Amino acid sequence: MMRVRGNGSGPFDFGGNNERRSAQFRQGRRPGQKVRGTLVKWVSEGMAWVLIDGHHLLAQLQTRPSEGAQLLFLITRLEPDIVLKELSGVPGTGNPVGDGLAAAKSFEAARTLFENRLRPHIPDLAAKGPLHRPARFITLLAKDSSLFAAYTDALVCAGRINLLAGPTSGMVAYQPWLAPRSRRQLTCARTVAASANELTEIIVECETRELGLVRVEFLHKGASVGYRVKVQRPAGSESLKRLLLDTVPASAGTEAQCLGVTKLPANEHGGLLAALLFSG
Repeated sequence: MMRVRGNGSGPFDFGGNNERRSAQFRQGRRPGQKVRGTLVKWVSEGMAWVLIDGHHLLAQLQTRPSEGAQLLFLITRLEPDIVLKELSGVPGTGNPVGDGLAAAKSFEAARTLFENRLRPHIPDLAAKGPLHRPARFITLLAKDSSLFAAYTDALVCAGRINLLAGPTSGMVAYQPWLAPRSRRQLTCARTVAASANELTEIIVECETRELGLVRVEFLHKGASVGYRVKVQRPAGSESLKRLLLDTVPASAGTEAQCLGVTKLPANEHGGLLAALLFSG
């Protein structure tokens, strides 16, 4: 169980604005939701600073992850104190939380390894037009056995997530060529029933330094394609424009209509993996 002990502007700053920052954290959130965080620094046995949506929180953790690890928490209470529960479990025992966390952590690790190996090739890959980029990506894999092995490992991990999530939740795919300048790419596709008409929903998620977590949500119906954009930090229009030039043509495959750009709700900051594996 994690009780918020302090909240400041930096990882070692309790500051004088704890109440204001706690109020900001509560906005748009409710008990039962999941949030994703990054372990910033251990300060003592069992106590560490965790960064969640720009908030540095002092957490008491049951596990011992390394600094920089991605963690998942359940909001158990917001009043009078913010109390978060670290989601953990033993994989392979039929425990959905444990199995889901094991699959998510394996994918995160495989994706990070692949991103590190892909980094020298990003300028070359990003220079290609969106429709020509997949072919260039395949060429890069064919020329570099270690890159190919890392990507294959990430695909295997994505496959495990699909088995756990089930077809009704949507199928995930790792397509790093869609937005090569970004990090943590993930695509989810599912069929949505609406008024007796079937729509195909494709969500492309990635993360950039300027914008934070970004979701482009496509809706396909026949030849018609519309998309909405959700941005964690809605600033830097040029950064968003560059990202959409990369992502939209490559994902939609046709001319698409933008249905709006909004701020990513706080309850979606956990990312697609959290939504797929730990919803409900």
